[in-house]
Amino acid sequence: SSFAALGVDVQITELDIEGSGTQQAETYRRVVQDCLAVPRCNGITVWGIRDSDSWRSYGTPLLFDNNGNKKQAYHATLEALNDGNPPPTTPPPTTPPPSTPPPTTPPPTSPPPGGSGCTASVASLDQWNGGFVAQIRVTAGSSSLNGWAVTIGLPGGSSLTNTWNANPSGTSGNVTFRNVNYNGNVGAGGSTEFGFQGTGTGPSGSFTCSGS
Repeated sequence: SSFAALGVDVQITELDIEGSGTQQAETYRRVVQDCLAVPRCNGITVWGIRDSDSWRSYGTPLLFDNNGNKKQAYHATLEALNDGNPPPTTPPPTTPPPSTPPPTTPPPTSPPPGGSGCTASVASLDQWNGGFVAQIRVTAGSSSLNGWAVTIGLPGGSSLTNTWNANPSGTSGNVTFRNVNYNGNVGAGGSTEFGFQGTGTGPSGSFTCSGS
């Protein structure tokens, strides 16, 4: 709150909390509530996806277990985000959605040849009245990635409020999500995930993925 009082945006980054069960879940919930209580706290990023991805895997510190299953901490975090109503970082769009649909060119069924091919797909999407949480999986093609960018078109009236494991270019319309410093390198055929929360309706359709 001291930084926010100076007009500085505040973010919680590389978050992990050792523990398990209800105690870990409630600690995650309190961290999210603390962020939402500060008007300029506009982002929460966890250290990784699965416990096994953490350098402190012995402490099971993340939101998904070693098999990628959602833990109590995940649900507590989602509930805290749903209960809060943080102000959007930018005003919601005031223009109606475009009368013409977005481009309908389908994505390639397999990654394009070369060293920079990748695809992006929805790993999970939790939708409720007025908001959503999406988890996106980025998969490398036949060659490894040193960095990636995924462009997603949000429906008209939808706006991002939180993002983790990626850096977004904006909060509405066509948003490009780029890797952060710890998940840009993806081995050939491997995958990584990022996610975001927003108001309105979650994304659907095809996404554009490019790698380097």
